[in-house]
Amino acid sequence: MSTKALWKCLVKGCKFSAPPTERGYKQIVGHMLGHASKGVSKKDRNYALIDEDTGNVLANKIVEAKEKGLLIAKEPEPEPVPEPEPEPKPTEQELQEANIRMYAEKEGITFEEAKARIEAIEPEPEPEPEPEPEPEPQTKGKKGEGKTEPQVSSDGIFTYSIALPSDAFTLFNLAKSTGLEKDSDKPFDEWIWDCITARYKYDYKQQLILAPILEEKT
Repeated sequence: MSTKALWKCLVKGCKFSAPPTERGYKQIVGHMLGHASKGVSKKDRNYALIDEDTGNVLANKIVEAKEKGLLIAKEPEPEPVPEPEPEPKPTEQELQEANIRMYAEKEGITFEEAKARIEAIEPEPEPEPEPEPEPEPQTKGKKGEGKTEPQVSSDGIFTYSIALPSDAFTLFNLAKSTGLEKDSDKPFDEWIWDCITARYKYDYKQQLILAPILEEKT
C-alpha cells in the first residue's frame, strides 16, 4: 500500500501542512517562524513528515526523508480549501502574557518567574511637587467655565495636575524591564515628554524651526 506523506505542523491546535517536497519543507520551516513570533517555546515548535492516512511519523528532518525516498519532485495539485476565518484580535491580557513570555525567553526563566518579577516592580513614585505660589484672585466667570489654570513656580516651571490611568506606569516599567527603554535611569516624567514629542513627529508630522524676521520695507 502506497504512503501518502506530507509535512505537518505538530504545534497544538495548528492544522498547517505542506506537500512532501523540498519546497514544502521550506514552507513548514517558515511556518515555524510564525509560531516563534507569537511566543510558542522552542520545545513546542515541532513538525514532521507524516503518513496522512495513519498519522504515523515517517521522518523528522529533510535529510531523513530524502534517505528514505519519501520526497517527490513535483507537488500534487492542491485541493480547494475554504478561506480561513480571521483570527480574533488579541485581548489586553493576551498581549501582556505575550510580553511576559518574550521577557521569560530572553532571561531564560519560566513564565511564572517572569510574571512574578514584573508584578514585583512598583511604579516609581511621582516627584514631590514644588510649593506653588499663592494663586492670584480669579475674576468671576460665567457658569460652567473652568477655574483651573497652570501654576508657575519660583524657578519658572509650569505645573499642572493631570490624571493618568494606572496602566501608564505599568507600561513604563514594562518597557524598562524588557529592555525596550535603553535608558534605565530615565524618570517617568521624561518618558512622558518623549511620548509627546513623538506624537508631534510621527502623528502630526510637525516640528518647530527658527526663521529670520523679515524687515518691512518703508
